[in-house]
Amino acid sequence: MASPPDPAGARLGPFWLSPGVTRGNAATLLFGALSTLSLVTFVTAAQPYIFQILGIPQAEQGSLAGLLVSLQEGTQVLIAGLIGALSDRTGRRVVYVGGLVFTALSFVIYPLAGSEGELILYRIMYAVGMTAATVMMSTCFAEYTQDTSRGRWMGLVGVFNGLGVVLMATVLAKMPLWLADRGYDSVTAIRYTFWIFAGFTLLLALVLRAGLQGHASVAGRPRLTLLRQAASGISAARDNPRIGLAYLLAFASRGDLVIITTFIFLWVFQAGVDAGLTPGAATAKAGMIFGIAQGMALLWSPVMGMILDRIPRLTAVCVAFGLAGIGYSALGQVDDPFGPWMLPAAILAGIGEASAVVAAGVLIGQEAPAATRGTLIGVFGLCGSLGIVCLTFAGGLVFDAFGRNAPFAMMGIVNFAVLAAAFWVRRASVVTVRPDPLTSR
Repeated sequence: MASPPDPAGARLGPFWLSPGVTRGNAATLLFGALSTLSLVTFVTAAQPYIFQILGIPQAEQGSLAGLLVSLQEGTQVLIAGLIGALSDRTGRRVVYVGGLVFTALSFVIYPLAGSEGELILYRIMYAVGMTAATVMMSTCFAEYTQDTSRGRWMGLVGVFNGLGVVLMATVLAKMPLWLADRGYDSVTAIRYTFWIFAGFTLLLALVLRAGLQGHASVAGRPRLTLLRQAASGISAARDNPRIGLAYLLAFASRGDLVIITTFIFLWVFQAGVDAGLTPGAATAKAGMIFGIAQGMALLWSPVMGMILDRIPRLTAVCVAFGLAGIGYSALGQVDDPFGPWMLPAAILAGIGEASAVVAAGVLIGQEAPAATRGTLIGVFGLCGSLGIVCLTFAGGLVFDAFGRNAPFAMMGIVNFAVLAAAFWVRRASVVTVRPDPLTSR
């Protein structure tokens, strides 16, 4: 079970904050999460406008979009561990703020791209800045709460992350249209939108610089080169099976998220066109189903957080990935996306998605020691990026080879496999762990 609270820490509602973390630090971080997740999805939402500016033929836009996503995730794979190791030396705030400043710079030049080559270069620049920001956001969330309320805290994080995505999709993504309605041509509208976001990103950097906790020295922090320190994040999985399990959870949970985002839209759109719907009507139907799944994920995140705080953590991880396996398997069994079973299956998949994401964040936050927490969460992010790349690629193959619902059936199998691994680690912990029930997770 979760350990009892340390009264030296402040309280923010039902959450026990770590000693030294103020309520203002925690509130600033939550605002940072809402804003950062909006920025993460902005470039993807604005991509069609950029393709229009460059005159990319529609027949080539799909492959270019896939290339840009792959380069972005590949960049995160290469640098996430180094970013985490750097933050263990310099502090989270300086890396978080630096990442946002670099992101703002990429927003300034991104809409000025004059060719596909320039667009690729600017996307890599964006990926560097956003990797620094998101890894630090995850690290701060792990550090700002005590273990006794870690599950509820990560459930709240899931809500703020979801709100950030919803804010972008429903409000901020429409900014180019608002500018166009006021008389700006499409090129000027998208450029002004990017530059407005650049200004907001710099403002966010100033807010986080003022409101996040400063750098604190941690006893036992290793004096290693950045490369060796990053490598230590991988070797930690060998010494602590629960850290290795957390890396596996990151791989699967990030895959869960991107599979449902990518293939629900594609599945429902294609089925709608086959059924005689217009492309606009098919897109609206896909958006409705996706919105229901994500709305349920938003509502379920705090519930999963409470479960993680009330029962032994590894048991809760098993529950989470059992729910994920059931949800995605149910969606994988639906043949007609317009039939009566689609919405219940989408709701179950949303519950499973939220359960997996929250459980993964709680476990790595619990197990990562303070001296190397940035490094380990950097590797955790790396594993998540690998999950996106590998599972999206495999999902595309099974989508074409076996059917439009096949990627969800595939993720059901992946989640049940992770459940088996979690059960094995839990069983091994029960056998070998010391008898103190507070540390038997």
